[in-house]
Amino acid sequence: MTEQKIRKAARTVIFDELDRVAILEVKNGDYHKIPGGGIDDGENEESTAVREALEESGCDVKIIKKIGEQDFIDPGDDNLIHHSVCFLAEKIKNHETSFFTKEEEENKFRLLWLPVNEAIELFKNVKTKLPFELAMNNRDLKFLEIAIQDKFKK
Repeated sequence: MTEQKIRKAARTVIFDELDRVAILEVKNGDYHKIPGGGIDDGENEESTAVREALEESGCDVKIIKKIGEQDFIDPGDDNLIHHSVCFLAEKIKNHETSFFTKEEEENKFRLLWLPVNEAIELFKNVKTKLPFELAMNNRDLKFLEIAIQDKFKK
């Protein structure tokens, strides 16, 4: 039996001062993500979320709270589990630039700040049929829905 591997990551649902949310359009809108990525050696979940928020949204954030965790099995490697922890955050300083990796640039990542209803619609109307991309899109849609419910609860 092959040993199960886990890829740990931290993600962030970021709201700005106008209650718009940061989302990442991927491959010209084939699917969408929220800022986040893998936890590096020496990092914890929260520091990863802050770093990834800066890299992918170009802003410093204040973490408000942890809103959940989700796993999915990699459709291309059933021995790999993707485990993500997600935080609700507020934008506190804009640096005007995102710092996408070469792979993110090749996948045509584009930062969008959208009203929550528009962001939800983009996630729900995903174009991709690729299982891995669908899994990421759906994971982040769930995180976004949890964050919106938490932020705007009465």
